Amino acid sequence: MGKGYYDSFSITPNVQNVAMGGYASYAIHGGSFCIDSENIDFMTWKRNIETGLFWVKLHTKSGKEVRVKSSSEGLDRLLMVIGNADVKYEYGDYNELEYD
Repeated sequence: MGKGYYDSFSITPNVQNVAMGGYASYAIHGGSFCIDSENIDFMTWKRNIETGLFWVKLHTKSGKEVRVKSSSEGLDRLLMVIGNADVKYEYGDYNELEYD
């Protein structure tokens, strides 16, 4: 684990919440953390050019953050659970903010 980033994580649906007629939520958990997706305010990520993995920060509503390393597929899963299920990250060398 470099720079405080967990090497792995899992996403588990909160079955009890759905069974009680509520909406679906998910638990994101790893080596020594577990957080409900409802407690995540937003997430940020950066691609590590050397390894190809993404360094992801899950920013909680309390102001804390959980850091995990992720593949592009894992990043898509996190985006689906935390944000919009229709979002798919596409990595490219083109920077949309640069002008021709």
